Amino acid sequence: MTTTTTFGTWNNRVQDGELTVEQSVYVALGDYADDYDLDAVAADYRAAINDALPSSVSLCGDEFIGPYYAEDRDFDGYPTDEDDRLDIKAIVEGIDFWAIAAEHDTTA
Repeated sequence: MTTTTTFGTWNNRVQDGELTVEQSVYVALGDYADDYDLDAVAADYRAAINDALPSSVSLCGDEFIGPYYAEDRDFDGYPTDEDDRLDIKAIVEGIDFWAIAAEHDTTA
């Protein structure tokens, strides 16, 4: 059994000033938010984030959870930051948010 720990929150690892994925979706869409199915955009964005993360790490609510012990971490091929931690922000930035949003444009 693997012991898990928090790797940080959406706010402190990805989007400073925005507490939730849903808030980030709303802010990104700005004045055009009413033109999208916001719940669907957020759900698909969350799914894409979880697909992009290593299999042992997941976005649970607004918190990233992963293995506590280094020997349980297999992050080969994933970006790391200056402290040799998994660079979650870089992983999330690699996702095409706008392609996801376009799929849920209610005006198209």
